[in-house]
Amino acid sequence: MSLLSEANQRRLLEGSTRDVHAAGTVIFHPASQDRAYLLERGLARGYTTVPDGRQATITFFHPGELMGGTSIVSHPPAIFVQIVAKSMITTLELEKVRKLAAAENEVVAAVATHLAARVRSAYKLIAVRTLGDIRQRLAYDLLDRASRAQLDAGLLEARVTHAELANSIGSAREVVGRALAALREARLVETAPGLVRVVDPLRLAGIVRAFAL
Repeated sequence: MSLLSEANQRRLLEGSTRDVHAAGTVIFHPASQDRAYLLERGLARGYTTVPDGRQATITFFHPGELMGGTSIVSHPPAIFVQIVAKSMITTLELEKVRKLAAAENEVVAAVATHLAARVRSAYKLIAVRTLGDIRQRLAYDLLDRASRAQLDAGLLEARVTHAELANSIGSAREVVGRALAALREARLVETAPGLVRVVDPLRLAGIVRAFAL
């Protein structure tokens, strides 16, 4: 939105609707009609899955970001969009936005800039798992595990031991223990034996997002 003039911002929002979605809700899936959203507040996760139930996180959507930008100029990928933290979302009137993008160079340029940012975000999310520091790799692992668990049990928590986390992120159990203690002191997570509960997913996602590629 910041790349658009005030006039085009108003045109973009014509016919749109604004709703609040609860954590754990899946608002988009591969069989959904093409849609485009603006995430105004909260946190969402894009993921894909295979028939045996395994999932892969594709991206996390942060406040101010466009979701479903490919629908404006083409077709959306076959992904699911999960609300990780209670979110306020504006659903755009897609046909109006498509016509606006076709008529206004500024709008299609903004969409292209957004799509380029999404590609960079995907690169970062792949790289952070191996190249991020301990805090970043741990934050991603916890957020990914907890998001998957949220879909099944409705709770943003990971049932995992320190040893399992260490093995997952390629570190030592003692190092993971210290990193978890720091996240707990910062009030991002709560811990119990074999359990890590994410209490501030937005700040935890911010740690992952801060990884520089």
